[in-house]
Amino acid sequence: MTARAKSNLFSTGSLTRIGILAAVGVALSMIEIVILPGAPFYKLDPSGLAVMLAGFSMGLPAGALTLLIKDLVGLLVHPGGGWVGQLADFIALFAFLAPAALVYSRKKTRITALIGMAIGTLVMTGAAVLANLYILFPAFGLPDGGKYIVPFTIPFNLIKGAALTLITFVIYKPLSPILHGKFR
Repeated sequence: MTARAKSNLFSTGSLTRIGILAAVGVALSMIEIVILPGAPFYKLDPSGLAVMLAGFSMGLPAGALTLLIKDLVGLLVHPGGGWVGQLADFIALFAFLAPAALVYSRKKTRITALIGMAIGTLVMTGAAVLANLYILFPAFGLPDGGKYIVPFTIPFNLIKGAALTLITFVIYKPLSPILHGKFR
């Protein structure tokens, strides 16, 4: 990260937007939908939207910081899932955010946003498979968690990626002026 990028990330305006988006992400995380009844611990929530808005408008470091703050606060507001649930969210959303924000930062068009989020969906799904097998299922006390990968982990993350892509694609451009600090 260049000195200019660091100073922009830690400017009052950027930190304010990151804080607001992290708070929006925490609020959105309260909306949880179980979409695969056989695995009720997989809950779809729209909180990744706030992370993507930060990543697209201010870059990957801002998106990652928004995600970190959202998930640290999430430890307080989602005590049922504990640290394992927040770690799972962090791993999955970072794996989605990183390719999407990097691809979009090269050329800021709707097409590159879609391409980045499509790549992000695939990376998130792969990261979720590995994290679940080697970190999350063992931490949750599910030694036979591998049986959840094909019927639940993969479909859930593909659905999550598609939902985040659709919502972000529809909402980002209209909110872009506000996210960049340019009010009409």
